[in-house]
Amino acid sequence: MVASARDGRRRGNDPGAGSSWLAPIAYLGAGLVAVLGLIAALPTEPLDTSGDHERMEALRSLVAGHVELAEEWRATMQTLCNDPVLQAEGIAPDCLSGTITLGDDLFDDSEPPRLNEEGSRKLHLAAGLMLRTLRSRDLLWQNLESIELRGHADPRARRDPYWTNMRVSQHRPMAVMRYLISDWAQSEADRRDLERLLVLSAASHSRPPRSCPERTNECYRYWRRVEITPHLRDAGLADAQASFGDEALLLLDATR
Repeated sequence: MVASARDGRRRGNDPGAGSSWLAPIAYLGAGLVAVLGLIAALPTEPLDTSGDHERMEALRSLVAGHVELAEEWRATMQTLCNDPVLQAEGIAPDCLSGTITLGDDLFDDSEPPRLNEEGSRKLHLAAGLMLRTLRSRDLLWQNLESIELRGHADPRARRDPYWTNMRVSQHRPMAVMRYLISDWAQSEADRRDLERLLVLSAASHSRPPRSCPERTNECYRYWRRVEITPHLRDAGLADAQASFGDEALLLLDATR
């Protein structure tokens, strides 16, 4: 266990990164848990009346349709995190959120920092594979809202640490974006999709990596990182949950 954690730190990955993975599924999950429990308790034998049986079948179909997106997301993230190429390169995404972490070792020491040769190569592999995988899943691709590039800095600064590090934490995601939309980095189709999907954010030093949160020189290099995270359409999921709840309640009331 200790060796594994150390290996993760050497690669610059943060196993705790992207812990907000619940966002794409939470809207669906809250509305489904109670209904799934109810359906599991229903008798498997046909109901006495054909009308009740039809309504329960409609409810089962409704649940299945709204569970599909969550299941598709989970399966796709598992596919990405188990990819042998990304694992060998030390940039396999988080298995739940799909977040790929680019550590400080993949940037040079210039001001502002730029991707070094190894960082450019690994980013090219990771971005291309993520896009191809998401495109291959029509349901996810239709509901994909953005691909976020979030920059993080370490807490050291002489004056106004938060504001100073907010500016600093913008530099690395900008370097990632410049590479991804450059003519030589991706195909024309990939570049068009990236220009549509990419959003940049910065967190200053407010979100230290869970694998090394201490304020020590040993940990600071893991604080400095960029997280690449795909996001589904939250608004669409909220609407889907509301619609699901309304329809499910109507069907349940009809069976009483």
